[in-house]
Amino acid sequence: MKRILFAAAILLFSFSAIQAQEIKKFESNLMINSGTFFETGSYAGNMNWCELFSSTNSLRPSYLLLPGHVSRLSYGLDIRMSGRWSLMPGAGLRVQTASLLGMFAIGGDVDMMAAADVFCVLRYHIPVGEDQIIIGLGPDVSFLSKGTYYIDADPNDPRNGKQKFYRFDYGIQPSVTFRTGKHWQWGLEANFGLRNMRIPYELSYTPSWQPDAEPAQVSVKGSTHLHTISLTCGFNF
Repeated sequence: MKRILFAAAILLFSFSAIQAQEIKKFESNLMINSGTFFETGSYAGNMNWCELFSSTNSLRPSYLLLPGHVSRLSYGLDIRMSGRWSLMPGAGLRVQTASLLGMFAIGGDVDMMAAADVFCVLRYHIPVGEDQIIIGLGPDVSFLSKGTYYIDADPNDPRNGKQKFYRFDYGIQPSVTFRTGKHWQWGLEANFGLRNMRIPYELSYTPSWQPDAEPAQVSVKGSTHLHTISLTCGFNF
């Protein structure tokens, strides 16, 4: 009878140990981000209606150096691998604005958009006492809302109503996370877009204030890459 009880105890202990290992192998992470959204490239920033034409009769951008804002809510499932490595696939939703102050400019057309993200980050865990520093890097694919040009200073502007950016973007997502205690974490996360998102156009344009003028050929061309850098606050369970 004692042998049976001892064997049952060993079996129960082994089952509990296996369960504990399974709990540590998979971990949920709920994260909130808030930070800066900015654009780079030869066509970064927003148009200024006062600078519609260059010397070659082409539309040209005015580069607004005022940073924008991004907020994101995301979920990741961290899967522990051998040693200190883990892999975290996940998804998120974000909203971003290129320039908060530019929204109030006369004739301004600030880039505002929402996006759904899917990412997969390879992470390395560094123990620091009872806490951890986690360094992550991986790809991110985004599906953007349909943003169109709106130049209220000139209703005849040929860009009005046309789509600004392609709908799919892809980039890399580096991160540094500081985990304190059993559940809370905070850190820095970035998303650097690799695709030129600006849709090119060749358009014919007659200014509304010069209705008798000959139509001019204007172009929208160049590169625009979308990036974010933000602080993160998360809860793991």
